[in-house]
Amino acid sequence: MTFTVPEATRVDLDLDGRRLSCLDFGGPGRPLLALHGHFSEGRTFTPLARALAPDWRVIAPDQRGHGESDRPADYHRRGYLADAVAVLDRLGPGPVVV
Repeated sequence: MTFTVPEATRVDLDLDGRRLSCLDFGGPGRPLLALHGHFSEGRTFTPLARALAPDWRVIAPDQRGHGESDRPADYHRRGYLADAVAVLDRLGPGPVVV
């Protein structure tokens, strides 16, 4: 049986008036939260999502100030961590690999 990765679904979260945009590649597999580095965005993980499907469900946010996410007032580590938690709370994938 062949499994193809559907187009990612873009999910926008409202975090105290700031948009955090996220790509969810879906599928039945184990969830993997893919966090990009600076000067990148979530769509960078499209080839990875295709390569890992259907065993993994790749969830790739545009981290604060990148891609389609809004720019925040700060870029401290605690903010990035809070954003990741918000993505997981919203999408509810259960245990996840980061």
